[in-house]
Order: sequence, then structure tokens, then C-alpha cells
Amino acid sequence: MSPAAAETSRGGAPNLPGLTNGKAGAAPPKVTGDATVELDNMDRPAAEEKLPLHEDIMQLARLGEIGPIQKLFEEGKFDAKYKDQEGITPLHWAAINNHYALSKYLIEAGAEVNAKGGESVATPAMWAAQRCHLYVVHLLLEMGADPLLTDGQGYNILHLATFDGNVFLLLILLHQNIPVDRPDPSGHTCLMWAAYKGFPACVDLFLEWGASVNGADENGFTALHWALVKGNAACIQKLIAHNSDRFAETNDGKSPAVIAQEMNSKGAYHRALKELGFNTDATVKPLPLPYTSFVKTRPFLNRFFFLFPFVLLFIVFCLLSRLPIFAAVPITIFLAYSLQWAAQQVLLWAPIGMQHLHKTVSRSRIYRSFKMANNDISHT
Repeated sequence: MSPAAAETSRGGAPNLPGLTNGKAGAAPPKVTGDATVELDNMDRPAAEEKLPLHEDIMQLARLGEIGPIQKLFEEGKFDAKYKDQEGITPLHWAAINNHYALSKYLIEAGAEVNAKGGESVATPAMWAAQRCHLYVVHLLLEMGADPLLTDGQGYNILHLATFDGNVFLLLILLHQNIPVDRPDPSGHTCLMWAAYKGFPACVDLFLEWGASVNGADENGFTALHWALVKGNAACIQKLIAHNSDRFAETNDGKSPAVIAQEMNSKGAYHRALKELGFNTDATVKPLPLPYTSFVKTRPFLNRFFFLFPFVLLFIVFCLLSRLPIFAAVPITIFLAYSLQWAAQQVLLWAPIGMQHLHKTVSRSRIYRSFKMANNDISHT
């Protein structure tokens, strides 16, 4: 994709490079001008010649018919390496239609697991990844599929999986040692794609995996800029919480605040800033207490939140034991709620990593989820 200069949209606001006019018509940052990234014409085989179904290996592969295909192999009419005029193999059709058993049979029969075909010039694993066929992708990777190959547009399998936002598939692929920050031909990383698509779980996963939160594409857009294009509040908040540069400018000199204004996502941006302890202009909100620098330190806050439950319980028991029950219960509930609210307000001035302890998906939970999914695949 050639970066286009900013032009004036109908509303007078300049467009983002590579995007169509307005937020509603904004297209993803991609090589082609299509609205979505898809494998073109993958649902119908190339019309070479019409054959009876029992002799048409491509149709049989689409249907997952192992017996008739095995018979064709035995009769010598086809082999597992057969390709049509577009380079598509039976393994491509088996993979995209989620035929696990047939895919395994074809590979064992000699099919090229890294064969590229179709208009997208993609491998069977890429076809399966775009349809989120987790088990087939895992099988192909185990059988030697190269996760670092790219299709005709320059996307690798991690990019393609990100477009649909399947976290379990992304975990499988990230364990194949694919560089998490490897860009597509236009410089967009998977984190940028997830932020643009509005997949907060994927954004969280890539950040936990060490993705560069301030990396920029060829137009100078960071993941935060792309999150503001769609205005997904959860994605915006996660990026800011991981120290995304709130003042980074694109090649055209546009800060996140400018992008939020142009793409009508200012409300989500301001809410995220407020919840993370910043002013609406992205500056740090001062703590209205003395000894600010001491209060905002991690050791102080660790001790505060460790002792807070004990103090709360002590006050509750004192009230319940000293006041009549009809007065103690409502007073206790009100006081407990007030103290809890006060603790949440303290978190607004905590260091970035502590501000949303109650909302953060921990890395251990992600690993446990992956382990469960991986065990399920291994026993299939």
C-alpha cells in the first residue's frame, strides 16, 4: 500500500493515510484496497474440467471424503502432490474446510505442507488460520508447516490469525517463535491490527508477549493511533496502561488527541485517560494530597492495599459490636462501600502497572488457558 497524503473529508477533518472518508468507511491498513482481508475465491475450485464427483479430487477434498481419494491414489489417477492451474492442492481444500483426518492422511501420503496456491498465494496453514480452524493449524504446524512464510500480500500466518481475533489460535502461533513485532509490507504489526480491529484480548496478549507498544508503521501511526480509529475503549485503555506514548505524532503531525477528534472517538479516549489517572489533555493528574511523590510509590501502595482489608474488617467489627444492630448494619455497609470507593480512587494515581489490578488478565491465566487448549489438541 502506498501511503496517501491526508485529504479533506466531507466533514472537513483530514483522513488518515490509507483510509477512506469518515470513521464508518475506514478500511483496515492493508496492501490492497479491499474492505477485508480474505482468501479470494477459496470456496470454489478452479474450473479446469468437469469430472464426475468420484473422480474430482478437489471436490472430494472439500467434502472430506478420504475413501474415494484413497481409491484415486491407488488407481494412479492422482497423487497427494497434485496441483491445479492456480497451484491449489487437495490439502488446501481439506485445511480450509476443517477436515482434520483428511489433512493428516494427505500429508502422510506426501502432500506438500508448504505449497502455495490460489489468488492469495497462501499455504494450507494460512487458509486454515483465516477460518480459525485451530486443530488443523496445529496439525499442519506439527507436520512441518513453516510459520514464517508469507502470502502474496506479504502477510504471515500470525497476521492472518489476528484479523479474526482468535486468542487461542494466536497463542498456538506465538509459541512457534514468530516474532510478535514482525510487520506487514506497510509496517503494521499484529498489535496495530488487533488495536484497529477492536480485539482487547488480542491487544492484551500481544502486550504480555512483549510487543512494542510504541512501534510505528510507515505513516507514523502507533497502535494507540489505530485503536482510536475504531474507538474501542478497552483497547485504548490497555495501550495507555502499558505506557503507550500519549503524545506521539504521525508523519503528518497528528497526535492521538487529534486522531480521536477526527474519528469521533474522543469520548472513549477521555474516559480511558480519566480511569488511568490522566487529564483529558493526556497530562498526568496531580494527586491532591501532601507527600505526593511518596504516596505514588509502589512500596507505599503495596503496603496500603495489604493493610486495607484488615483496617476495614477492624472498623466493621467495632461498629457491629458497639452499635445496635438496626444502626450498625446500614452504617457498616455505607462505610465499607465508601472505603472501597476511596481505595479505587487511590489506584488512579498508582503506577501504570497497578492501576487496574482488578481488571487485568494475568499472564498466568493466559498460560493456563493455552495449556488447556494445547492439551485438548494433543488428545484429539
